Amino acid sequence: MIFIYNRDGDFMKKKLIVFLALLMVGCSASKKITLKKTVTIEFYSISECAQCQVFKKKALPYFKERYGKKVIIKMYDMDEESTKPHYDEALKHLQEWDEAFYGQSPFLYVKNHFAYLGYNAGDEEWIAKDIEASLNKEKLSKRLEGHRFLYQK
Repeated sequence: MIFIYNRDGDFMKKKLIVFLALLMVGCSASKKITLKKTVTIEFYSISECAQCQVFKKKALPYFKERYGKKVIIKMYDMDEESTKPHYDEALKHLQEWDEAFYGQSPFLYVKNHFAYLGYNAGDEEWIAKDIEASLNKEKLSKRLEGHRFLYQK
């Protein structure tokens, strides 16, 4: 613990604690963005998939906090037969989709924009930047291009 004294020898512990608390809150809060249009994210996962569980815990709340009411998140369990038509419909619209990836997860489809396969810690920030770039018809990041499949009509 750091102790700070002023010239008069007064202990400033309370001021330091308040300052550090404000600093921590300010640094940990995600930036809230107002999107021009509502975006729909379809999340496909397998119940035994560790990456899927981390994505649910970290990335989905991040999107909800960042976009508020401008994001709709639909969750699909790939172990359920009723998921297959939704999944197949999403795949139909992806450029350069490789059938070797069929059924792998986590799989995130940002409806009418792009899909992302797999997950590494922190990817949610890059996915968010790509969502915003796609909505603004800007170039998407190079960071995720190896895991991303672009939308085609």
